[in-house]
Amino acid sequence: MKWGSRYRWFAVTVLLLAFSSTSRAQVTVGDLHATLGGQLTGLYNDVYGNLDTHEHSLGFAGNGQLSGDYYNPSFLSFSLLPYYGRSQANANAPTVFDASGYTGVINLFSGSHFPGFVSGQQNWNSAGSFGLPGLPGLTTSNNNHGFNVGWSELLPGFPTLTATYGDTSGTSSVLGSELASASTVHSLNLLSTYAVGGFYLSGGFLHTTVGSEVNGLENGLSETADGSTNQFRANARHGIPYRNSSFSLGFNRTYYNTEDSFGEKTNGTADNVNGIATLNFPTLPVTVTGNYTDNAVATFEQQLISNGQAPLFNLTLPTARQFSFEASTFYTILPNFQLGGFVQRVQEYIGPQSFGSTQYGLNASYTFLRQLKGLVVNAGLVDSATQQGNTHIGAVGNATYYHTFGKWEIGPFVRYDQNTQTLYVTYTTSTLNYGGSVKYELRPDWRWVNIANVLHSVLEQNSGVVNRGENFLTAVVSRRFSVSGNYSTAYGQSILTTSGLVPLPLPPSLLPPSNLITYSGRAYGASVGTFPLRKLNVNVAWTKSFGNTTSPTFLNNSGNTNYYGLMTYEYRKLLFTALVNKFDQHIFPSTTVPSMVTAYSFGVTRWFKLF
Repeated sequence: MKWGSRYRWFAVTVLLLAFSSTSRAQVTVGDLHATLGGQLTGLYNDVYGNLDTHEHSLGFAGNGQLSGDYYNPSFLSFSLLPYYGRSQANANAPTVFDASGYTGVINLFSGSHFPGFVSGQQNWNSAGSFGLPGLPGLTTSNNNHGFNVGWSELLPGFPTLTATYGDTSGTSSVLGSELASASTVHSLNLLSTYAVGGFYLSGGFLHTTVGSEVNGLENGLSETADGSTNQFRANARHGIPYRNSSFSLGFNRTYYNTEDSFGEKTNGTADNVNGIATLNFPTLPVTVTGNYTDNAVATFEQQLISNGQAPLFNLTLPTARQFSFEASTFYTILPNFQLGGFVQRVQEYIGPQSFGSTQYGLNASYTFLRQLKGLVVNAGLVDSATQQGNTHIGAVGNATYYHTFGKWEIGPFVRYDQNTQTLYVTYTTSTLNYGGSVKYELRPDWRWVNIANVLHSVLEQNSGVVNRGENFLTAVVSRRFSVSGNYSTAYGQSILTTSGLVPLPLPPSLLPPSNLITYSGRAYGASVGTFPLRKLNVNVAWTKSFGNTTSPTFLNNSGNTNYYGLMTYEYRKLLFTALVNKFDQHIFPSTTVPSMVTAYSFGVTRWFKLF
């Protein structure tokens, strides 16, 4: 365990307070009231491998909680939660990642019409994951920082105003690889609400800037992307004097710009108008929605930037205006039988060209009450058409079933959905999801549990665009013993972001080929847990995963293996722990040697409350 000078204050302070102070319910100094508690652990670590140069160490770990108020909780209240020598993000590897950090918040004037807050957080050397869709991902070492401040005006009879500012940044490196990423996000959010004349009005302004960088790609390449948006928002909602019906209308205007390492720069303006009306007719309620945007791609990029994720691909497409309209309703024939229907129209204009699609749908929902009790079926037909003619009639629906008989309990399900979308081209996606659970009572205190989930999605216009995921779990569980095994696979296409790979947000024909990444992988593992004695807990786990990615700039084979064992015993106010963890992660090709570490840890933990 590393014993950095910036953390000595934590252990020294806690030790002095823990063994020299008398326990009181609360400390009061003038108008200041505070409580301090937490836990302190004395640790012996034996760590060897290529992640830590220390082989043996004797030190401390722990966390604390300081909270209180000044004068009155409604005037000023605060809380601080520091921790040292443990991994908050990955409890399976507390000795591999010697994580430390803190979170804190100060609330001001929370009982008044002008409440405010200041908060901050810092994490050093915490464990994370570089995502692979549908798989555990690759283990990363992270550093993160965040600061937020906000204030509100809440005077009765006047428009409200809330202002918040946020500044976050972080770095992440994949163990066993040169792959590393960094990101920053700055945001300013203003929101105002007002109720007048039966209208509920709201408006706001959001400014966001993001920056992202990924290093260590194939051939030493790196990708960077920066973006910013300024968004103005307004919304009005009003009730309709008929059976609690209502309507709302909203407007957004967004100014955006992006720049990436390919030298591509984009900027522009996007206006978006949306509305929704809900008419609660007695037997046939109707919902009508409409949406118009004069720049569909800008709306898509603005959503990425507002979520703190700059796109890492040079998306250069012409401006497209898009209008969509949908009306839906349902009719209850019997308490357990319901019919529904909808019509949807999407039209897109690109200069003199236009693309459009129309969908009509009818669905039925039936709940079985006697025979096959527990079965719920939703089924429907969808007819899709474009200017080229009728494309096809597709089916949508789902079925769930729950039933117990004897010692068996089953819960299968199946869902299927087709969705036709229009963005520069008309394309149809089909998604099939099925699985369920089977449970069996072996003995009064023993159960055998099996769970399966399979997800398969296809872009029908391109047979090569398929995303598939499978997950299986089997376990035997009792009050004092459990054993389980799991297996998962995944395959599909994705794009690269600072947090890992994410499924394609758009059809591949709209994205640069250099940024399309095909991924595949599998993972499996097993675990055993037992409580042989009262307050004695033993857990052992093993996980293994493999992944492959392919693209013109991103190519690797990766895998990691983790063996983990933990034993805890509670005696009065003391908690004794013994832990062993063996970790191995490799990525090929890479000039970095595989990350390997084996760690043993023995500790004694005591909870304390100083005041």
